[in-house]
Amino acid sequence: MRTLTFILGMERFNAHIWEEVEQNLHQSGVEVRLLRFHDGHVERRDPALVDAITQADVLFITLINMRDQAQWLKEQIDRAGTPMVFAFESMPEVMALTRVGEYRVQNGGRASMPKPMQAVLRLMTRGREEDTLYAYTKLTKLTAKLLPLMPPKLKDFRTWLSVNIYWNQPDPYNLTQMVRLILRDCLGERLDVAPVRIIPMMGCFHPATDELFPNPDAYLKWYRKQKRRRGAAIPADAPLVAILAFRKHIVQRQQYVADLIEALEAQGMAVLPIVVSGIETHVAVREWVARQKVDLIINTMGFPIIGGPAGSTKPGQHRETAINLLAGINVPYMIMQPLQMQEIEHWHTHGVAPMQAVIMYDLPEMDGSTASLALGAIREQRIVATPDRLARAARLATGWVRLRRKANAEKRVALVIYNFPPGLGKLGTAALLDVPATLHAILQRLAAEGYRVEGVPATVEELAQQIAALDVADEPQTVTSTRTVVPLAEYHAIVPAPHAGRIDRKWGAPPGEIAPHGRDAIRLDTLSFGNVIIAVQPPMGVPGDPMRLLFDRDFTPHHQYVAFYRWLTQRWRADAIVHIGMHGTAEWMPGLQLGLTENCWPDLLLGDVPHLYLYPLNNPAEAAIARRRGYATIISHLTPPYARAGLYRQLAILRAEIEQYEARSNDYDAHTLYERLPFLSSQFPDLAPLPGEAADAFLQRVRRYLDDVEQRLILDGLHIFGKAPAPDRAAALIEAALDVSREGRLGLASVLRGVGVPETQIAQARADFVRRFIIERQTLHLDEWLHTFGRPDDVGVLFDPQFYIDYGRAMLDGLSQAPGELDALIHALDGGYVRPAPGADPVRAGVAALPSGRNIHSIDPWRLPSDAALARGQQMAERLLEQHLQHSPNGAYPQTVALTLWALDTIKTEGESIGAALALVGARPERDGQGKIWRYDLIPLEELGRPRIDVLLDVSAIFRDTFQISLDLLDDLFRHAAEADEPPERNFVRAHALEQQARGLSWEQATARIFTQAPGRYGTGVDELVEEGQWQNTHDLADMYIRRNGYAYGGGRGGQEAAEALRGLLGTVDHVFQAIDSVEYGLTDMQHYYGHSGAIRLAAGRERGGDVPLSYAETYTGTVRVGSADQFIRLEVRTKLLNPRWYEAMLQHGYAGAAEIGNRFTYLLGWSATTGAVEKWVYDQMAETFVLDESMRERLAQANPRAARNAVARLLESYGRGLWQADDETVERLQTIYADLEDRLEGVTFP
Repeated sequence: MRTLTFILGMERFNAHIWEEVEQNLHQSGVEVRLLRFHDGHVERRDPALVDAITQADVLFITLINMRDQAQWLKEQIDRAGTPMVFAFESMPEVMALTRVGEYRVQNGGRASMPKPMQAVLRLMTRGREEDTLYAYTKLTKLTAKLLPLMPPKLKDFRTWLSVNIYWNQPDPYNLTQMVRLILRDCLGERLDVAPVRIIPMMGCFHPATDELFPNPDAYLKWYRKQKRRRGAAIPADAPLVAILAFRKHIVQRQQYVADLIEALEAQGMAVLPIVVSGIETHVAVREWVARQKVDLIINTMGFPIIGGPAGSTKPGQHRETAINLLAGINVPYMIMQPLQMQEIEHWHTHGVAPMQAVIMYDLPEMDGSTASLALGAIREQRIVATPDRLARAARLATGWVRLRRKANAEKRVALVIYNFPPGLGKLGTAALLDVPATLHAILQRLAAEGYRVEGVPATVEELAQQIAALDVADEPQTVTSTRTVVPLAEYHAIVPAPHAGRIDRKWGAPPGEIAPHGRDAIRLDTLSFGNVIIAVQPPMGVPGDPMRLLFDRDFTPHHQYVAFYRWLTQRWRADAIVHIGMHGTAEWMPGLQLGLTENCWPDLLLGDVPHLYLYPLNNPAEAAIARRRGYATIISHLTPPYARAGLYRQLAILRAEIEQYEARSNDYDAHTLYERLPFLSSQFPDLAPLPGEAADAFLQRVRRYLDDVEQRLILDGLHIFGKAPAPDRAAALIEAALDVSREGRLGLASVLRGVGVPETQIAQARADFVRRFIIERQTLHLDEWLHTFGRPDDVGVLFDPQFYIDYGRAMLDGLSQAPGELDALIHALDGGYVRPAPGADPVRAGVAALPSGRNIHSIDPWRLPSDAALARGQQMAERLLEQHLQHSPNGAYPQTVALTLWALDTIKTEGESIGAALALVGARPERDGQGKIWRYDLIPLEELGRPRIDVLLDVSAIFRDTFQISLDLLDDLFRHAAEADEPPERNFVRAHALEQQARGLSWEQATARIFTQAPGRYGTGVDELVEEGQWQNTHDLADMYIRRNGYAYGGGRGGQEAAEALRGLLGTVDHVFQAIDSVEYGLTDMQHYYGHSGAIRLAAGRERGGDVPLSYAETYTGTVRVGSADQFIRLEVRTKLLNPRWYEAMLQHGYAGAAEIGNRFTYLLGWSATTGAVEKWVYDQMAETFVLDESMRERLAQANPRAARNAVARLLESYGRGLWQADDETVERLQTIYADLEDRLEGVTFP
C-alpha cells in the first residue's frame, strides 16, 4: 500500500475533511495510507513523524515558515531519501525541498516558472506591486485550462502545478482528486482523475445558504430580500459590517464565522461576509468593501491586509498602500480571530502562543487595527468560537457602530484620569503631559464639535483646582457635589455575580474599606460637564499595603475599582472611554497576557465600549498593553519640547574661573584651581585632579565636562495635547535629530567637525544653522557662513547642506502638525479609522516618528536586532567591558553581567540591548531566506578572543508579552552556550550552569537566564514599596525583587517559578547594565530604572557579599556613552532638577509641573535606597532650592500643595532612614514646614 505523508503546518482543524477524503478513496477502491501531521509535531520532533517521513512514497508539506523546522525537515528528508516532495505556501527553504521528477522550486517558486508565465504575471499586476502575489495565485489557477497543451518536457512542472491547483480548491472532492492525481502521475497507479472544480478565490457567503455569491452586489440583493435572520429582524438601514474570512475555513465548514454572523445580526447589524484565501484580501477590500457603505470591518484571519500569510514574511512592505486603502474607507478595522494553532484549554491557561501573537497582533496593528479579540481556538480538531467571546465581539462591534451613527450632541464621553498613590499630588497627572491643560483643550474642542458640554471653567487653573479638590486622601469619607454615589443595589445589578463573588472573597462584602459612602454605597470621584465626565480612576489596591497587590495570586480589583468602570458603561452609559495620558491601571489587571477571556479583569472593565488612549508617541511598548489588554485605539501625542541645559550658579562660576585662569600665562596648577572653589570637592568629586595630571589637561577635562552639561538635552516643560511647540522651542529637538547619522550620512555635528569648524564652535554653529536656515528659512551661503565659525580658508567644502536643511524643515513641519492630535481624537470619536504609525523616539527616528495623532504600534519581532542595532549593541558591550576592566582590581572580565531589557528601549532602538547581550555572550543572528532571524549562533571562542560572558536577563513584563519570539531565541542561545564543548573558564555560561547543577538544580533550572514576573503580573514591586514607604531596610527591597521576579521564561518555561536559580545567578553578577533610551526617560525621571537595574544591583550585592558596579549606556544621540549610575545621577540632577531652566519650565504648567518636581524627590529616594548613589549635596540643594527657599516653596504649594508636601516628606524620610545626613537645624525647619503644609491641607484652599 502506498503511503502519502502530509505535514499540514498550522492546519490542526480539518480532520473531518481528511476523514471524508479517506472515505471517498476507500469507497472508490483506492488503497492508500494518508498520514497527517501539523507543525506541532515538527516542533517537538515527534518520532511518529520521523517514521512517517521514512515510510512516505510522497511527502506533502505546507504552511511551514520556521527555519529550525525547515532545517529539521530537510535533515529528515535527506536521511530518508524521500523520492517525491510537494511543498506549498511555505518559506523558501521549505519550497526548495520540492522534488517532482526533474522539477525543482528555487527562490520561493516564482523564479522557476516558465518565462511566458512570468511575462503574463507582470501584465496582470497592472503596475500594482501589492497585487503580485494575488496575480500569481490567480495565474496558476487560470493555467488549469492550459495544462493539456504543455509540451512533454514540462510534464513534471505540469504535475506540480496540477497538484497545486487541486490543493487550492480545498474541499473533499478536490482533495480526493489531488490524491488520485499524485498516485497516478507520481507513483504510476492506474487511476482516473476527475477535473478540478474551481472554487472562486473571492466571494460572499452566508450560513443561511450554500450559495457562494460572486460579488457583494449579488449577495446584498439576496440578503435584502430576507425578512429575518435567525430570529432577529434586520432593518433596511441597519449598520453594515464587512467580515473577512478565510476561504478554506468556509469551504471546509468551520462554524465560527457563522456563529460570529449570528451574534452580530442578533444585535441588529447587517453583515457582508467575504471569503478570500488571504493573499487577495486587499483586493477584496479595494474592489468590494470600499464600494459599499460599511460601518465596520472585521478581519477574522489576522495577518497583514496586503499579502495575507505571504505578506507576513515582509511586514510593512506595503504599509502605506494598506493604510491609504483603509483610510479611504474610514471605518474601524478590527481583528476578531480564533487561535488556529492552540487548543482552547491551552489558550485559557497560557494565553496566546508566540507565532499566533504575531499573526493576531503585530502584523494587523501595522495596518491600523484596533481591539484584537481572540474568538476561540481548537476543540476536537475544529475551530470553535466560545460563547463569551462571541458576546464580547458583538458588544465591541455594536459600540463602534453606535459611535459612528450617534449624533455628537447625544454622545457621552468619559475622560479618565489617575491618582496613585493618593495624597502625593499626582491626581490628574500623566507622563510628559500637562493633564489639566489637555482636559481643558479637549472639553473646548468637544463643545465646538457639537457635544453637549456644560460648565467648563474659563481657565486651565480653575479646572486644575476642581481636579485637585477630588483628591480625598486626607478626608476619605467626604462626599460632595463632585462625588458620585453608587448604591449597593445598583452595584449588584451592574457587576456580574461570578465576578462579584471573586471580589467578595478577597475584599469582603461591599462597600468594603475603600471609598465607602456609609454602609450601603460606594463613592466615585467625578466632575460632570453635561455629556462629558472627568472621572478619577480608583487606586489599584490598598494604599499602604502593596504586598496585598503584589503577591496575591488571585488578586482582584476591589469594589470601588470595578464599580467605577461598570458604572461608567452600564449606568452613566458612556459611548466612549478616553484615558488621558500614560498611564492608568485597568489594562494591567490580572488575567491572561494576551487573548483575554471573560475571566480576565481588563475584559470585564474595558470590553463594552470603544476605548481611546492618549499616549506619547515614543512609548509603543506600554501602548501595546493598552491596545491588546484594554481593547484601546491609541492616539499618540508629542513629547515635550527639548532645550539645552545651559550653565547656572556654581557651574557658571566654574566656567568663569576657568576662563580667568586660562587668560593667565601658566600662573596656575590643577590643585590650586580645585582648592580655590570649595564646592568642587563636595559636589564634583569626579572632577578632582588625577595623580600627576598637568594643569592644562585638568582644565581641558573640566571644560569638556562643562560643555557636556551645557549642551545636554532636557525637557522644556510638558506637552499639551493638540498644541504644537513654537518653532524656536523645536530647535533643540531638530538639532539632536540632525546629529544622528541616517540615510548613509554623518550627523550634522560630525560634518561640521569634518569641514574644519573648531570643536569649541561646533555647538554654536549647529544651533545657528538650525535657527537661521531651518526655522527662519534664510538662504545659506555656505562658505561665508562657515567662515563665521572659524573654518580655515584652506579647507574645502565637503558636504551638501541641503540634505540637513530639508530634513530639519521636514521635522519642523511634522512637529507643527500636533493640532492633528485633537483632530484624531475627534475622528476616533466619530467612529473613524485612525492612521497607524510605528511608535518611535523623535531623536533617533527623526521625521519617521512624526506626525503625532497616530495609532502607534510596535515593530517586527522577527528582525531583532536590526543590523544597526546589532552594531550599536556591540559598541555598548565593548565600552562596558572596557570600563569594567579599567576598574577591576585584578583586571578580570566580568563573569556575569545582569542586563535589563525593556520593550520600550527594544522598540525605540530596534534591539540595541539585545545586540549588547549577544555581544557579551559572543553570538550573532542567523537569518532565513525571508530575512527573519531564526537563531543566534555562537561565535567560536578563537574568533571572539575573550571568554563568553554570562548574562542574566532582567526583562520587563511588557517585553515578555510583546517579544515572546525573542525570549525563545535568547533562551535557545543560552542553552547552546551552556552545552557548548568549551572550557568552563572560557565560557562562564557553561561554568555557572554546571555550578547551579552541582547545587542541586535541574539542568532546566540551571540554564535559565531570562527572568521577570509571573504570567499576567507587571512590575518588580520595588518601586511600589519605595513609593509607599513600606520597607524597613534594604533586605526588604532585595527580597521583593527576588520574590516578584523569580520566574523563568524562554523555550517551554513559560514563567516557571525559579527564585533559587535567580538567587544563584545573582551571586555571580559582577556588573549590572542597562540602556537609557531617550531624553524623556532618564534615571531620575521615573521609578522603573531603580525598580529594575537599581534593585538588581542591590540584590546582587547582597547575594555575593559586596558592592556590584552599576552602569548605563546612553545611545539616543549620535554616540554611545557608557558611565556609572553615580555619574549619570549627578549629571541629571545638575541639568534637570536643580537647573532653573528645567524647573521654571515645569512651573509654567502649574499643577502638573509641580507634580513633576515632587515626583523627583520620590525617585531620588528610590535611588538612595537601592544604590546609595545620591550624595549629600544633592539632598542639601534639593532642600535649599525647593523647600527652604520660602518663595519657591510657596509657588509649589500654591500650584500643587500635595506635591509640595510630598517633597518635604521625602526629605524627612531620607533623613529618617539614614540616607541623608542633614543637620538638626535643617531637620527642624523641615518638620515645621511639613506641619504647616499638613494644616493647610486639612481644608485645601487656593488663591
